[in-house]
Amino acid sequence: MADVKFMNLSENENPATTDSVLIGNASDGLKRTSLGNIVSLAKIAGPVVHLEYVEGTSNPSATDDTAKRTIPIQAPEVAGYTFVFWVSSATLGSVRPSYVEGPNVPSTKVWIYYAQGEDPSTLDPVKIGLEAVYVKSELM
Repeated sequence: MADVKFMNLSENENPATTDSVLIGNASDGLKRTSLGNIVSLAKIAGPVVHLEYVEGTSNPSATDDTAKRTIPIQAPEVAGYTFVFWVSSATLGSVRPSYVEGPNVPSTKVWIYYAQGEDPSTLDPVKIGLEAVYVKSELM
């Protein structure tokens, strides 16, 4: 078995990636790994989560009633990341409840609430904003 070397990493301004250290937690106990393995994990960890703000506007002049009450949204492609879900759907400039039809689908619709008897075609378009959440593709 190789000798276990304890060193204060601050003693050496340039430790080698082949130097080993002991890491551990309550469930797995202590294990020996190289600094190179830890560096590799840190590279993946980078920005793990990415958010993209997306806006959409209703089309009150649509002929289909469903089209008047929904806003189609599409999550943009983000290099190196995979779309996971939508959060924080909200109307902008007006107060109306809304919900995302497919919260874990990149292309979906946001439904806008209109009171009973309220005709969307007689109102101004409703604008919504929401966040698309992405996770680094390497972790998926």
